[in-house]
Amino acid sequence: MPRILRQLPEARLHIIGSKIPESIKSLASDHIVTHGYVEKVDSFFESCLLSVAPLRWGAGVKGKINQSMSFGVPVVATSIGVEGMHLTPGKDILLADTAAKFAGAVVRLHRDPVLWQLLSRESLKNIERYFSIAAARRNVDLLLSALEVPRPEILSPEINP
Repeated sequence: MPRILRQLPEARLHIIGSKIPESIKSLASDHIVTHGYVEKVDSFFESCLLSVAPLRWGAGVKGKINQSMSFGVPVVATSIGVEGMHLTPGKDILLADTAAKFAGAVVRLHRDPVLWQLLSRESLKNIERYFSIAAARRNVDLLLSALEVPRPEILSPEINP
């Protein structure tokens, strides 16, 4: 955050989460706001410029990243954060694995509206392609077809288009 503030003194980081450790809560300042658990995060995503996911461990799909992308909010994440998520750095996400690169990517997104629009648009496409209800239906259909399971006629049109 100090690296970001040197270039963007007006920047604010909002940290949301039900189990924020004391070490993170102690960072609270005019530029870092800790909220704890927030039941409905829509207003945060509708008003923020970007989301950060400086994840150092994890496996599979990262809900924090997908949730941001589902709102069209560009994300800066680590390599660990994007593993297994069908993401292309520079197309639908920015990737940074050091503090300097992370700060640089955040500043770049603040200053480059063309890049912001690209990441926002491609994030939404990625969610639709891989993580939407329609994507889940396609995968179930492929599985049932591969197993040669007939699709019941009683399924509603939403489930059986």
